[in-house]
Amino acid sequence: MDDELRLLQAKLHAVSLRLSTPVLSKQNAQALCNEYRELLGALQKFGAIK
Repeated sequence: MDDELRLLQAKLHAVSLRLSTPVLSKQNAQALCNEYRELLGALQKFGAIK
């Protein structure tokens, strides 16, 4: 469970960093979408474990 929580925290941190330094570009928007998908996946895994 600790590993899953660390993964969730890392994904949330990545999205938070991306949102705190917005740069308007297609590449940055795609990276943000990918990080959101990874965060959602981690949330689903964490929710299934609890």
